[in-house]
Amino acid sequence: MNWFSILKADIRNEAQYNAASLEERMRWHSRQQAAYSRRLTALRNQHTVDLTDVKNPIYEEMVEYQNMRNFHGRQRRRLRVCLELGKKECNDYYSLKLEGDNRERQKLRTTPTGKNDPYVELSLEAYNNLTDEQKAKYHMGMYRLGKDIQFHDRMRSRIKNKSKEPLFPSPKYGGESIEGLENTKEEYDNMDKTDRKKFHSRMEGRAKRNNEQQLRRFHSRMRTRLQRNSPLPTYFSPEHEQEES
Repeated sequence: MNWFSILKADIRNEAQYNAASLEERMRWHSRQQAAYSRRLTALRNQHTVDLTDVKNPIYEEMVEYQNMRNFHGRQRRRLRVCLELGKKECNDYYSLKLEGDNRERQKLRTTPTGKNDPYVELSLEAYNNLTDEQKAKYHMGMYRLGKDIQFHDRMRSRIKNKSKEPLFPSPKYGGESIEGLENTKEEYDNMDKTDRKKFHSRMEGRAKRNNEQQLRRFHSRMRTRLQRNSPLPTYFSPEHEQEES
């Protein structure tokens, strides 16, 4: 029996699915899962696609088969649990569209292309071609791998908060420190009041831990101006304040 015959076997529409028993539904999902898994494996063996080439038709096909394989796997597991508990009804679905967001989302262990570690450092050009959602996933992946975790956590926060601060794929771009602990004056100039207040709070705490009392007082003064909506200007650093005075 070929792949398409397997997909069309037994249950062919939502009405037939709803009329089937839980056992029949579970067996059907199991067959669908196996069929999509085989097709995905065949594509991976036949084609090499770059992780960032998301518009490649082969990549899009891989994504579709991976999503469908995982969908049927989720339904099979749901039904198995329901049957083990002796339930007569189950929160399972005929199609991915019907399932919608009614599931817990987890990071997959492999990309659609089958790679175990998709989070290699991207070039600035490749990074700029990603959507904000893809950038956030990239930074989360790098964070979980322990690569410049403070830097990637900050980049992800900027995306989440829709900050106007610039985004970079790694600390070596855009004036970020290698440790990912510093902001540049250019970044500070592009911050809104909320981000500047967070910056001064962070720097104040660091200066306190390092027993740098003069620097701590400077950042405390800047933070207080922002908290009180003072008309007085704020500055990136004591040196910046001296230059502007």
